[in-house]
Amino acid sequence: RKEMNRLLLCLVITFYICNISYAEKFQYWDELSDNSKSEIIKYLNVDENVMMLYLHKITLSDDNVSVAILDTLCTQTEGGKRMLYFYIMNEIVKCADGALAELLCDYCIKYINENTDYALTYFSKHPDVANGYSILIAAELYYNNKNIIFYKQNVIHHVKDKCAKDYFPVFLKEIEHELNLLTQSEGINESPGESPANHRDRFLILNLPEREKELNHDE
Repeated sequence: RKEMNRLLLCLVITFYICNISYAEKFQYWDELSDNSKSEIIKYLNVDENVMMLYLHKITLSDDNVSVAILDTLCTQTEGGKRMLYFYIMNEIVKCADGALAELLCDYCIKYINENTDYALTYFSKHPDVANGYSILIAAELYYNNKNIIFYKQNVIHHVKDKCAKDYFPVFLKEIEHELNLLTQSEGINESPGESPANHRDRFLILNLPEREKELNHDE
């Protein structure tokens, strides 16, 4: 509880520091008017499956089409395409569970590696979205026997923007918090003879919504 309170305090401080630079440097899809979105889409050369997903005509699973879509979303882009791809990625993270959540863990790491400043700056003002990424990144690190120092060393050289730099330690603490929860839960939910892969999938199904409830309750 104390650790979560400290995280929230750091987040509030970072929010005010980033408030001006956020508006000046980056723009995000969910901040646009419907008319602006429609105009941008007219001129974007977007993968057909990505657009179908955006329009809710298809859903993701753990199949090859979903992998191809996630590969596209996690590329380094600019302008309207970056805004749209990040919005779609965030929507996927919010509702992912089961096999899709397991698949998504590595893609959360990939997206932030490719769009570090853009993602971290957004996270600084949207802790609910940041929490979804921190849960999935922590799961990927945990089940690959990696720690928070490993993750920091792989991301820190991508962080250039001041707001992103200010927020990055907060994000690391959130991931570390989730790693600690995973460590504490080891063996609690695991049935005798259950494989690590099954345990991982079952943890994500049972705990992703609970982590989001925990954050909302503490707020």
